[in-house]
Amino acid sequence: MQTQESNHDNLMTFFNAMDEVFFSVDMVNMQVLQISQACEKLYGYKPADFIAANGLWFNLVHPEDNDIVVNEQKKLEQGEQASSQFRIIHKDGTTRWVEKKTIPILNPSGSLIRAEGIIRDITSVKAEKETLRLSEELYRQIVETAQEGIWTIDENEKTNFVNIKIAEILGYSAEEMMGKELYDFMDEEGKAYAIACMERRRNGAKENLNIRYVKKNGEDVWTNISANPIFDKTGRYKGALAMVTDITQSKQDQEALQKSEANLRAIFDNTDIAYVLFDDELNIVSFNAQAQKYSEERRNKTLKTGQAMKGYFPAERMAFMEEMLDKVVRNGSAEYELSYPKNDGTVEWYHIQWFVIKNSEQNPCGFVVANKNITAHKIAGLERERITADLIQQNKDLEQFTYIISHNLRAPVANIIGLSYLVDEKDGTLTEMREVLEKAAQSAKDIDTVIQDLNHILQTRKVVNEQKETVHFNNLVNDIKVNMQHIIADENVYFECAFDEASAIFSIRSFMYSIFYNIISNSIKYRRAGIVPLIHIESHQHKDKIRLTFKDNGKGIDLDKNAASLFGLYKRFDTTMEGKGMGLFMVKTQVEALGGNVKVKSKLTEGTEIILEFPFTKPGD
Repeated sequence: MQTQESNHDNLMTFFNAMDEVFFSVDMVNMQVLQISQACEKLYGYKPADFIAANGLWFNLVHPEDNDIVVNEQKKLEQGEQASSQFRIIHKDGTTRWVEKKTIPILNPSGSLIRAEGIIRDITSVKAEKETLRLSEELYRQIVETAQEGIWTIDENEKTNFVNIKIAEILGYSAEEMMGKELYDFMDEEGKAYAIACMERRRNGAKENLNIRYVKKNGEDVWTNISANPIFDKTGRYKGALAMVTDITQSKQDQEALQKSEANLRAIFDNTDIAYVLFDDELNIVSFNAQAQKYSEERRNKTLKTGQAMKGYFPAERMAFMEEMLDKVVRNGSAEYELSYPKNDGTVEWYHIQWFVIKNSEQNPCGFVVANKNITAHKIAGLERERITADLIQQNKDLEQFTYIISHNLRAPVANIIGLSYLVDEKDGTLTEMREVLEKAAQSAKDIDTVIQDLNHILQTRKVVNEQKETVHFNNLVNDIKVNMQHIIADENVYFECAFDEASAIFSIRSFMYSIFYNIISNSIKYRRAGIVPLIHIESHQHKDKIRLTFKDNGKGIDLDKNAASLFGLYKRFDTTMEGKGMGLFMVKTQVEALGGNVKVKSKLTEGTEIILEFPFTKPGD
């Protein structure tokens, strides 16, 4: 038979084996009488520390939680059991949460003499609860501050949750909405529509639809609702969750657009300007007959109400359209011109203008595009520009021809006049007379040469009517090599040609041949002594341009000195070689006659680079 002492020892062994701390405290002297071994894990102190140190047990309570312990003391003094949660300070200085349950021991007179109980560590539980609390608080904050209304109903269509936003949309408080049916906020028409939607939702349908509600003050409010059904784990319908957005302003804007469209319809259909009306999402709201005609003829597309702009314009043009619409929103309007080639070779021009439509709050709610055919006006303007350019060029030609006549013709004419005086003044010998006649004949030849050069230039200046054809660059170079084969062979001229990127051009062959010939012959003529002449020719295509580059390793030109007169007629910069100074002049003249331009880069002793650019055209253009 076990003694009372052995029973006590067995009980303490049991208590010491548990994580909870069992204790017995003398409440008169405030001294720990007994405490289990688990106290060291919870407090960091051994049982002997608590028993030996008077007051340690109470000093470990967190200062901010002392009132909890005081209240517990009062309950114990009244003979009541006490249960509390508070913080204690571990020996290592950390704070831990504990849960304490205490039983009072009273003497026969009813005074509190001892307290016994159990303490367990609830720090991790508290942390989990705090995390959950913060998570729930964050979730509620997100829900309550959402810019969309959040509305849930149970399986009986009764409201069981709304956030602040949905209450604002309908003009009710959240408390007023709780428990009410979904249909309590609709008129009869809206209710019938909602019932049909609800049946679909019960069957699992997710919907995005526009619903009209009636606010508390009686006003209508249009909303867009994205609704999802809610089912439990067994698949039983438990209600629905809806995300609600107020679209009343958008609806009013759309109605304003439709009203505007009705007012302008008569004008739209009786004008020569094409009009298209878009909403704020760039969907077509309306268009007139001219717009439909333009779309079918120019874009081979039929306009349809509700059609998105992205489906109308090609993808490569959308970047321009987006940039242009941003400008329209900023400035109120924007305009530009477009041209379209027709099958007969002519071009039609259109003036495009965009306007922004604003609502009563001055926010963009739509756009109007106006499209007018300005071909006649444009052609007249282009013709004026062409005539002006021709007059300017003719004036320059006249100035240059005047210079040529006064310099290049005056000398041989004066020479002939002087020779005629010699014939009149003396009777010379036959030899002398023959010499005079030979000099006169040479002067006449010089005059004829100048006249032929001028005639050649004037012919080049005329409107180009010669038939165009596909001209292959390799063929041009080969033909020139044949015609210049003797000098090319004698001077060991080396050619490098790279025509892979652009092998041909649709142009006038005689002009292109003359251009190539003059540039190549100049490169050979003004070669550097002692160096093998190298002529490099390559072609490139850049969008709507064809570029030809000619490089040589010849003498080069001092552009700092001669750039201003580089393309002048009879201008020569190297008098050591025979020539008339016609080459570069004719190159520039013929290149410009073909709609191109010419640039020259050169340095003395480093060679010359000539860059030609022509518009890229195809047969039929």
